Amino acid sequence: MLDERLERIKRKRNCRMHFDVDSFQISDCTVASVHDIPDVIYENQEFDFYVESIYDVYLLRIIHSPDYVVSIYPAKADGIIYIVSFIPVSKDTVKESIQKVLYTLETYGFPKLKNPKSSITFNI
Repeated sequence: MLDERLERIKRKRNCRMHFDVDSFQISDCTVASVHDIPDVIYENQEFDFYVESIYDVYLLRIIHSPDYVVSIYPAKADGIIYIVSFIPVSKDTVKESIQKVLYTLETYGFPKLKNPKSSITFNI
């Protein structure tokens, strides 16, 4: 348990540089975009976001798709919990899409989402 806590602290410290003035709040989380969102988004185009809660930091990848599927992948040693979502997204709705994904993660303990033993996939 102490090792898990130290890993979370280390992840938060290592990811701190990604959060800046362009970061935005969604609920109790700070979200930092890795990519600029273009005006036109193509099928299967990917966008990455760092999501910091009080508990941990996560990497959220949104893939523009008509599917509504989310997968949670466990962090490897010195890694980060990786959340991949297939969901329709546009430049105007990116915040709402992120909020929708984060809301569905509450079933699995988000914003205190613990590192799963294996990957988890579910439909929204």
